[in-house]
Amino acid sequence: MEDFKFEHVSVLLDEVCDFLDPKETDIIVDGTLGLGGHTKELLKRTDGKARAYTFDLDSRNLKIARDTLQRFEGRVSYINDSFSTFDHYYKVMKMDGVDKVVLDLGLSSPHLDIAEHGFSFKRRGPLDMRYSRKQKITAATLLNKLPADQLTMILKSFGELSNAKLIARKIVEERAVAPFKYTDEFASRIEICFHPKDRIKGLTCIFQAIRIAVNDELRTLSKGLESLYNHLSSNGRIAVISYHSLEDRIVKNFFRKLEKPLETDPEKSLRSIYADPLVEMITKKPVKPGEKEVEVNPRSRSAKLRVIRKI
Repeated sequence: MEDFKFEHVSVLLDEVCDFLDPKETDIIVDGTLGLGGHTKELLKRTDGKARAYTFDLDSRNLKIARDTLQRFEGRVSYINDSFSTFDHYYKVMKMDGVDKVVLDLGLSSPHLDIAEHGFSFKRRGPLDMRYSRKQKITAATLLNKLPADQLTMILKSFGELSNAKLIARKIVEERAVAPFKYTDEFASRIEICFHPKDRIKGLTCIFQAIRIAVNDELRTLSKGLESLYNHLSSNGRIAVISYHSLEDRIVKNFFRKLEKPLETDPEKSLRSIYADPLVEMITKKPVKPGEKEVEVNPRSRSAKLRVIRKI
């Protein structure tokens, strides 16, 4: 691995902590720990007296986060798994309700900055893109094995690419000549599918689509949100930062269903199709980073924060 020094900047840090408003007695869940920035600030605001349960699929992130959160030793549990498995750990670790939840769905700095993780076409690395090394399927597996129709579906659904069929056909043609092994080599062999001025954006969308497919990110998000909400205490809050429209749509629709649940009582449904709200939408519109934050941390520019409170 490269000897890399990370300057980690947590996205919308003050906004997340202000909206969650952590208390000393809180049970906090960070479903996407990354390098630990959000959890560190949340615990600092409670004088370190709250307890945090933290999840990350990448054991390397957990190792860095342990150092970041060293001062809170004994108050943080580190779980090398997806937050979509929260139901299991809630029982096993005998948790008693959850008060605050934070999900920062973006890639952590090491994923983009360390070439061997294979998430970026700007750095030469293996076509990997796995968050967890326990998983067997890599980006190379999908790109070299899937038939054109499945590749088209992935590129269209997860990358929102209008020329998905053309790209899929090019991938199949190129891999017949030689299998794809490296990120930069893959990018250079398919970039012809885009006009030169659209190539960076197009390749970014392709890498996003493959990454989502490799890690089953959208299903994980839907399942995890439901699980976390089900264990949320009354007045508990969930804050979610998303980075692209697919994630944000899932979060927005999930929160809306809770804000306007369908009435199940036949008698009451005659008067209204909606039952009483289950949550209060703390953020009426998604909160975005200000100009100053984007200037300091350009990767934050597409971030959207949504927050709810359970009634």
